[in-house]
Amino acid sequence: MRRAALFLLTFAVSAQDADLALRTLVAFTAMRNTVTLAPEKKDEIAALGLQAQSAARAGDFGEAIREYAHAFAVMQGYPWSPETELAAALQAAVDDAIADQGQQLQLTFTSLYKNTRPAITTARIVLRSVSPGAAPVPLAANVKISSENLPLRIPIAIPAESLGNYEVVATLGESDNPAYRNILRKAVPIHVETLAPAAAKLKARLAKESFPTAEYALRNYELAEQGKANPHRTDFAKSFEEANRLLDAAAEGKDPFKGRTGDLRKAYRSKVDQTLQPYRLFIPANYDVKKASPLVIALHGMGGSENSIFDGYNDGALKVEAEKYGFIVACPKGREPASMYRGAAETDVLDVLAEVRRDYSIDPKRIYLMGHSMGAYGTWSIAMNHPDIFAALGPISGGGDPRGMTKLKDVPQYVVHGDNDRTVPVAQSRMMVEAGRKAGAKIEYVEVPNGSHVNIAIPNFAPMFDFFAKHAK
Repeated sequence: MRRAALFLLTFAVSAQDADLALRTLVAFTAMRNTVTLAPEKKDEIAALGLQAQSAARAGDFGEAIREYAHAFAVMQGYPWSPETELAAALQAAVDDAIADQGQQLQLTFTSLYKNTRPAITTARIVLRSVSPGAAPVPLAANVKISSENLPLRIPIAIPAESLGNYEVVATLGESDNPAYRNILRKAVPIHVETLAPAAAKLKARLAKESFPTAEYALRNYELAEQGKANPHRTDFAKSFEEANRLLDAAAEGKDPFKGRTGDLRKAYRSKVDQTLQPYRLFIPANYDVKKASPLVIALHGMGGSENSIFDGYNDGALKVEAEKYGFIVACPKGREPASMYRGAAETDVLDVLAEVRRDYSIDPKRIYLMGHSMGAYGTWSIAMNHPDIFAALGPISGGGDPRGMTKLKDVPQYVVHGDNDRTVPVAQSRMMVEAGRKAGAKIEYVEVPNGSHVNIAIPNFAPMFDFFAKHAK
């Protein structure tokens, strides 16, 4: 939980927006509910939290993050010094996160907020391979960083022999405190491989041919190159090959996905803003276009993406159950990582549903909606707005507005929550279940003794799918 909170703090501060503040608030709340503090420390943390939320409401998200960073220092027992204040604010980025071998890059340090006290720190910068056992390569040493001279740009050269996934790591100091070491370490993921020619070739082809999934392969590459997506998560050479295969088939008048089963990556162009939006799709091996199949829409949690449900959770546990029960499963992205599936993000979910119903034989009486954490909030809120679509719901570790449960009185629900959840209190699900039952809804509620926010999900995939299989509209 502490590592997750630190990750949210250090990752989220790339943009000063409400999304950032919400994600950091969740991290702060989870840690505050986890650590044991003396009464005076509890009072200090409460005050810092209130100041952060006040700043966020005023639109000063940098100040909100500063207050949260101070609170993390108090909770985890490291000093809130001028140097710590500077380190917590520092963000590192490179100008090209998909680099050629031997390429000269520019590493830039920026600050999320202005230090209240002047501070100076020194960084040593290395290139570290993600492959275990590889020795780091020094890139720069004794780089002076001052709170008064940001942004700071430093030229670094990628060694000619480098190839694959790396991190450019700037270390600002040493500490015996693991949490403080995390604050002092700024890591930028990069991928070293000559991909520009293949990208240019695909781009030229896409200028003449249109196919959203193929277009998203190029867009995903561009986002990773700009540091807006992790370049370690995609094999871009294979992604480009797949995009060209899709275009080849489409040029011949064929459906490139016809007859394909298993885990598929697809995309569509949103009517909201004409952006390309990705989604993941699982088609079971027994899919028969002549028979209507059940469909599950699965919503990821905060900080996740369309890949989270399939790639996480024991590396695809949900797909195992989908294959067993013969369910098609679609995982939308839902816009930003902390969208809460509101507004355009809700539209994304409905658009993915429409895409799948257009391309596959779906039983309209067996469409289900489930999600974990933020995805559970989205499950309840989207179903309340569209109660006639779904045959059953499966919210895990979530919550919502109990007043809307009257709209779901005819929608069966399988609700899961752990009673030791430090991120979303179990009271959230209890409140929803109570309101739903009072409205007359059929609800099977599983409250896991000593269950955390995370560990209760995978064990309940199978019983949830079994519940879905027993309910049709």
